[in-house]
Amino acid sequence: MLKKFSCSIFLSFAIWPAASAQTVRALHLTTIDRVVISAAYFPAAADPAPAVVLIHDIGQSRDEWAAFAAQLQRSGIACLAIDLRGHGESTRKLTAQGPERVDVHDFAPRDFQDMLLDVEAAVDWLDQQPGIDKRRVGLGGSGVGANIALRYAAFNEDVAALLLLSAGINYRGLRADEPMQKLGPLPMRLIVSQFDAYPYESAKRLEEIRHGKDSAKQDPKELIVCSGNLHGTAMLKGVTGLAPLVLDWLTETLGGTAATAPASPAPQPAPTAPAK
Repeated sequence: MLKKFSCSIFLSFAIWPAASAQTVRALHLTTIDRVVISAAYFPAAADPAPAVVLIHDIGQSRDEWAAFAAQLQRSGIACLAIDLRGHGESTRKLTAQGPERVDVHDFAPRDFQDMLLDVEAAVDWLDQQPGIDKRRVGLGGSGVGANIALRYAAFNEDVAALLLLSAGINYRGLRADEPMQKLGPLPMRLIVSQFDAYPYESAKRLEEIRHGKDSAKQDPKELIVCSGNLHGTAMLKGVTGLAPLVLDWLTETLGGTAATAPASPAPQPAPTAPAK
């Protein structure tokens, strides 16, 4: 059913512009295959706090999540936004011959699969933090990042919640259909725009894979279809009422405090699409 709506570590302290006066820590993690991953950590006031790892789309960086990360922090949920290998500041791999440059434009299919190691490094780092409840760590992904989050969650039972923005059946060899079959009852929100054609069609297929024809098993709020054609995190910024809706779901699922953002009207319903 469619619900329709409009690790080796280096730390330094920084203020990410979108976070205003909130504390953000810049850090570097080293993956198991020796790629240096840059990240921004938004600690929460609660101790222990739930947390979310935020994974950007191809060609983007952790800055894609800046505004939403600050909202999560204000809601009592810590978050770690990473630059995937070959993106942003994550452009070094440590080798016996010295550092090598890592650039997404040079990637082979295997390099995209290895991005799961970036997420592994981020989750492992959070699990080691005394202020984080490792039983309440979720993942959020945008575009290719959504497929990466889904693939990681399918084989890691410790993931507590999964936020997928504009996932696709197959991005750069990162398939979403196969891991969706293995996902189990993990709490999930799958969000797409009705006129962002490929993710929209992918979302309908992924819901069929997850629940089959038994609508009784399906959470009617799990799939959210927004009007328009915005992709990935652009929906959180451009669809009225969507960000507070997602924040409320994450705080309910992971714990935290009530969202402090001003009340917003619910997203406007999209026109009903004809069956395809």
